Amino acid sequence: MTEEMKEKETIPVELDPSELDALVEVLNTVKFLRDFLNDQMVHDISEIVSVVFKLINTVASTDLIDVLERGLQDPNLDKALLNPPKVSTWGLIKAMKDEDVQKGVGIMIELLKAIGRASTD
Repeated sequence: MTEEMKEKETIPVELDPSELDALVEVLNTVKFLRDFLNDQMVHDISEIVSVVFKLINTVASTDLIDVLERGLQDPNLDKALLNPPKVSTWGLIKAMKDEDVQKGVGIMIELLKAIGRASTD
């Protein structure tokens, strides 16, 4: 290539100082990631991602996600989040008369039992 061809191929770019600073930060981040990600780090990250995908697959194959989704979309939950009620110990005991509370507590107890069993394996 001649000097004339090189000159024609270059495009002058004007950068504000803030844009130049942002570009330098992006390049520093890329350099950090390049230096940081060695074979061992990639292996460790892949193991973590594998466990997360396994957990997602397990949770997705149960009704837990559907139950949680329906529960989180309940309009009464939105109201309670905006203005949380104060509940005393006696209020908790009275709430146990509600069938929905009984079911929810039952699910939580079974979940806690399953976690306890899994922790001893």
